[in-house]
Amino acid sequence: MRFLKAVGRAIRRFFLWLLMVALMIVLLVGGVTLFFYQNTGEKNLPPSQSSFGGVELQVNGYHWTLPVLGGVTQKELVKPEDLTVQDLGTFVQQPTLQLPNDLQENATIWISITDQNQQVVFAGTPEDFTAFQFVQNGQYQGQMRIAYPPLKGKATGEYFYQFRFTLDLESEISISADTVYQGDVVAISVTGLPQGASIQVETELTASQPVSRYGSMMIYLAVPYNQTDKEYPIKVQAGGYTKDFTVQVLYNQFKKVSLETDTLAGSQQAVQQYQQVIWPLFETSQTDSPWSGVFQSPVEQPNDGVVLSDYGNFEYIADRTTPSRNIGVTYKCHADKPVYAPASGTVVYAGNLELTGGIVVIEHGGGLKSYLYHMGSVSVQQGQTVEKGQQIGTTSQLLQFDMRIGNKTINPNLAMNGKGGLLWR
Repeated sequence: MRFLKAVGRAIRRFFLWLLMVALMIVLLVGGVTLFFYQNTGEKNLPPSQSSFGGVELQVNGYHWTLPVLGGVTQKELVKPEDLTVQDLGTFVQQPTLQLPNDLQENATIWISITDQNQQVVFAGTPEDFTAFQFVQNGQYQGQMRIAYPPLKGKATGEYFYQFRFTLDLESEISISADTVYQGDVVAISVTGLPQGASIQVETELTASQPVSRYGSMMIYLAVPYNQTDKEYPIKVQAGGYTKDFTVQVLYNQFKKVSLETDTLAGSQQAVQQYQQVIWPLFETSQTDSPWSGVFQSPVEQPNDGVVLSDYGNFEYIADRTTPSRNIGVTYKCHADKPVYAPASGTVVYAGNLELTGGIVVIEHGGGLKSYLYHMGSVSVQQGQTVEKGQQIGTTSQLLQFDMRIGNKTINPNLAMNGKGGLLWR
């Protein structure tokens, strides 16, 4: 009996010892965990040091979940976003964005910038922002988020930044070339235009309305086939800045061709109808400029049509001794083949006229227009938006393709070949 009691006491002491050891382990682990939990804080967050325009951005708010002891437990760190907007001051150069040097590859960054009218002028990634250019001075407000997705053993959460700044950029005015040939286009680029400021161009050459392209405001000056070959002064005023240029127009040796018939012959009544319908379009323009890249031929060559007479040609028709001039490109076509929009734009006229047959006029922006006539049929309507390469009708035996800035013609071949001021950027 004494032996059994002794064994019982030993077993009880052993289990008591195990309980004490387990309790000590729990206390030790708990203490260590509590220690690391309490000492896990902002110093354990991913880097947040970012700058905009050379000014360090202050974190407006954050929400992070941090692993403690390799993920044994987690701790949340929260700084609620508030209405505070950091004032970065005034920038006189295009601001750049600098992110933390050791930013993790899996981080997601999103930036949005609005102008003083609350209109979004930019929304995208840092890579997108490197190619973005502000085109107007004024006050702007920006927001940025840097977020890390859930990864085992890693911090998960995001930083939020909110800031404002003022742009006061000096307008930069440049020109595509100081020497051009008849039929070409002179392009003027204005960047850093102050909010609400206008652009004025003083020149003998015909200018388009300013349009926003390539992050700049662009103006195109027409140099038609019959522009006198001499020097032309050009004065550009933009946002209180003025710059003077001189462009030399050179004579272009256009070809002489013989044609059996006049492609634009008609009665006086037909001519008057054309003038009443088409000439008013010379004075109209649209502020947007949807086209991009080179223009395309309105007909597939050589399967559907070939050039009969080119831009600027001296055309000797039948027995006439005095030539007329071709203001566009004339194609000899197979009938009932597709006619394509040379570039994106808005149809400002579509119909049939006695002088031209089927005719479509497409506005590309700023008063730059394509005129296509002698079409066999028209399949678009006035006011319709068309894309480059979209079919707008079919051919007859001839197709005339003219391009104008205002009422002045330019050489369509340069636009289709990717040459000249119209394609300058």
